[in-house]
Amino acid sequence: MNEISETTERKSRAQWAELMAVYEAGNLPQREFCKRHAVAYSTFGYWRKRLASPVMPSALVAEPLLELSPLSFGDDTPPWRMELELGSGLVLRLR
Repeated sequence: MNEISETTERKSRAQWAELMAVYEAGNLPQREFCKRHAVAYSTFGYWRKRLASPVMPSALVAEPLLELSPLSFGDDTPPWRMELELGSGLVLRLR
């Protein structure tokens, strides 16, 4: 028969950071630390990796748009056209 585990309150990022500091200061293996602190081993691994990775703000900021000024051709020039090959046989055509 399966045991029903108690649900625990979710920890905030700050709480996980504090828990990781406790782990780093100690000398217990990860699995033993998780048992003693009633934390799922997989969740512990997830947060350990997440907190170790630097936050990359450049990935969150969109690149500025490049603004182009209109070009003037004579009356005899056909409308401006552009083709962009997207790969896999897809072509984007603009007029």
